[in-house]
Amino acid sequence: MKQNRLKVKIASYLLLQRKSRILMTRRFNTGWSDGMYSLPSGHIDQGEFPLETIVREAEEEVNVQINPMTTELVHIHFQKDTYVDFYFRTQEWQGEIKINEPDKCDKIVWVELNEIDNLEIPEKIKTALSFIAKGEFYSQGD
Repeated sequence: MKQNRLKVKIASYLLLQRKSRILMTRRFNTGWSDGMYSLPSGHIDQGEFPLETIVREAEEEVNVQINPMTTELVHIHFQKDTYVDFYFRTQEWQGEIKINEPDKCDKIVWVELNEIDNLEIPEKIKTALSFIAKGEFYSQGD
């Protein structure tokens, strides 16, 4: 019996971390979670690996260059039938942080990791951040 193969979207997220704070951007005019805070992120383009995606997205979205050698994979979240999300973290970057896509982002903030609940954040990102805070590498959900 032939089974249907699962086709999922793949995205990469970046935790730019400065001590106990992470950089978050407020989504604007994107059609997904507008007005909510997110991490620099993006979908994987054809022929890319997840780490290459987040290196590209960091520069496209917040004007920073990150070194793949100092960027670590800290979490993978599998969202049933739809997404596989890769979460990377780095504490080293070059460039002045600024909004590079004002048509998609209207604010950048540094947030204490223990104050994440004070912001409106898409549930899947909030869930992943809670797993990352506990040092858990993998999560899954609907």
